[in-house]
Amino acid sequence: MEEVSQQFESPLTGEDIELIAATSLPTLEQHHLRLLAHCLACFKTMSSTNQQGALPNESVRMEWCLNHPALKDQKPFIPILLEQLSSAGEQLEDIAKELGISCLELSLQDLIQISMTRRNDV
Repeated sequence: MEEVSQQFESPLTGEDIELIAATSLPTLEQHHLRLLAHCLACFKTMSSTNQQGALPNESVRMEWCLNHPALKDQKPFIPILLEQLSSAGEQLEDIAKELGISCLELSLQDLIQISMTRRNDV
């Protein structure tokens, strides 16, 4: 049987990963930060024509998932992914509100700043 290998680019760059790794955050918090950054990048991709404002609504998220090549053969996974995107979206909304900007204006630097601040407040 021939093995088919599909490569899909992560929305996070190697530089993004290095920035997160360079923080003094514990490994689990770095992982959480990578997940939030990945979700933020996905939301920005979903909203390609609008890089400001609120996160895409549920119907836009569903359409994006259904049309994403990496999810083509992963239909049972889509509801789980949508649930995780929703959870990440709530966290991103809280961060954006804390910073006084819209969700789509958030950057990796913002996520790192908030993570470090919250870590120092503990």
